[in-house]
Amino acid sequence: MAERFIAGILASFLFTFGTAFLYFQDRFSVLPIAMFTFPTVFLLGIPQSLVIDRVTKRLPWNKRSHLFLLEALLYIMAGMIATMMLFLIVTRSFAFVLSKFYVLGIVASLLYFGCLWFLRRKKKAVHVT
Repeated sequence: MAERFIAGILASFLFTFGTAFLYFQDRFSVLPIAMFTFPTVFLLGIPQSLVIDRVTKRLPWNKRSHLFLLEALLYIMAGMIATMMLFLIVTRSFAFVLSKFYVLGIVASLLYFGCLWFLRRKKKAVHVT
């Protein structure tokens, strides 16, 4: 569970600064982005990650590449769902959300997945040696 929080912190920082500097190109947007990113990752993203792990552990697949691709697709769906839930919480309605916000949600969830995958690989490498 600790690796999920570490991955959440890493992904939140990477997403916040990456979005502020690369997407909005404004250093003053770091704080407003962080105000949405950190709670979304910890309140919506980590529970979705737990569900994804439960789903993938029940599958009888032996190939890691298939499992990796399935997890990536599930994290893409989780990013879209988290974006929809965030806008439902903020606007209190199912307002039409621009597609670029879905892309940002997908990027954030894939960043989290990448950080989590890296931490798990690092943990396995430490146990092997």
